[in-house]
Amino acid sequence: MNGPGPSARDLAAAVDAGGGALVAEPAIVFRDTYRGRGILADNRTWDSAAADERGFLPVEWWIMSRTPAENTVPREGEGITTLRVGADRVPLDRALARAPWLLGDAAPRWPLIKLLDIGGEPVRPDFGSAPEVPPIPVHVHGGVVRDGRLVGPGKHEAYFFPPTDVRGVDLGDGAITRLGVRPEVSREEFREAVAAFGTTDRAYALLNEFAIAPFDGWEIRPGIVHAPGPWPTVEVQTPQDDFNLLAWQLGLRLDGARRREAFERFVLRGLPDVDAVLDRVVDWAASADPRFRERAHRPAREVERASWGRRFVTFHGRFAGELLVFEPGAGLRLPADREPRALAVWAGEGRVGVHDAGAVSGAAQEFLVPPGREVALASGRDAPLWLLTFGPMRTDSG
Repeated sequence: MNGPGPSARDLAAAVDAGGGALVAEPAIVFRDTYRGRGILADNRTWDSAAADERGFLPVEWWIMSRTPAENTVPREGEGITTLRVGADRVPLDRALARAPWLLGDAAPRWPLIKLLDIGGEPVRPDFGSAPEVPPIPVHVHGGVVRDGRLVGPGKHEAYFFPPTDVRGVDLGDGAITRLGVRPEVSREEFREAVAAFGTTDRAYALLNEFAIAPFDGWEIRPGIVHAPGPWPTVEVQTPQDDFNLLAWQLGLRLDGARRREAFERFVLRGLPDVDAVLDRVVDWAASADPRFRERAHRPAREVERASWGRRFVTFHGRFAGELLVFEPGAGLRLPADREPRALAVWAGEGRVGVHDAGAVSGAAQEFLVPPGREVALASGRDAPLWLLTFGPMRTDSG
């Protein structure tokens, strides 16, 4: 690929100069379907100064992404990570066209990785007396609709809930996530709740409720109904951005033309009616499985404790991810691997290769380590470094 911007040689030189790692600038994605808890930005209310010209809020950090965001009002380049190459900046997809070795043979298996900042100001749902911080609206991933036909498969995703106290954030107790449909709920009862989109919170009350705990995690397969709860959530998924909403934002109401427009845009998305959504997009048997928790619960697992710190496996099966927690002043060399790795700082500060790394302003937060490169990792002297690592999707897991 010719043209302006860094060449493959420039990219290779930047990896060498960086001690085996390239720095990325976080791709922040704005949404109009949910608010945040102030982790990524001032995103708790729709009238926040952080809202963009579309009225959308910054609630998602897409990590080492080459997948465009499929918002209802699209913005060019939204969702695509930018790499720093000296004084230049280059989108990841363009860098890969010039230097495919950055991901190597793993390129077809590279996932979409996100940090979701889920929340908003508390609201009082119509099915309960206590206010709660809202989740992402009830939705499902079944594929994209083209010319009235559903083209699957839908998005397959998994979650990890990192602790927030290590970032100095106290979210309190009692947060829940809603995943799958309660097994005693009938399809007709759920259909009525979806048909009442924007006029009631009933659909939320029909889902299973699970307490959110740090280091916990879940796997959500295509077709599973879910409403992820108000906690910063690391999500690894197949690289696509399809969805159908099945409820509007908790505690908020729509009426008249605004409701009809939102129903067409967010629920039907090109399908003819609610029955088509439930028949073609929702996997009812899997969503209402009485053994849902047993089949979908994926907590993190500590697999190493050493002088440098601790290592946790955070994603399992098809998806690959770990959390490295470094003791203050400690470090290790991440050995060369045949697969590329993305790194993201969750808390603390330190170094990745020659780069200052940290969750603090001014430090790099995101890195790409190409195949075959080792990189030195180290924590600062005053606090642990919490570093998330990700690899390509595995082909030997369903």
